[in-house]
Amino acid sequence: MIKDNQLPYCDLIFKETHAILIMHEGSAITMQTSSEITMRLEEYYNGNNFVFITHRKFPHDIDLNVYKGKILKNMIGFAIVSDNPEEMKRALQEQPLWNEAFTFFDELSEAENWASSFFD
Repeated sequence: MIKDNQLPYCDLIFKETHAILIMHEGSAITMQTSSEITMRLEEYYNGNNFVFITHRKFPHDIDLNVYKGKILKNMIGFAIVSDNPEEMKRALQEQPLWNEAFTFFDELSEAENWASSFFD
């Protein structure tokens, strides 16, 4: 079952094996927004494993301290999707902050296929 959440700063799409986050243009991932997103992930997946995909269509700020906040134990992978080379550079800064599977894709379909592979 697919469920969409539209928040003032992002769209959050829940699928069976993965969630997709699309931040709105001009928004930012702060400790507060991260906490709200985490709460919604926790409610939807309710302890079941999932992969988190952030589809970075628009540039936005990220407080890297969010990686020190509450990380759900059932979030078994993290993917960043963007065709922007600057996002790849930022992903290289984020990767050491994440202990589980972490990867970068140019296309959302590639990330979704990767996420599904955890459940085959």
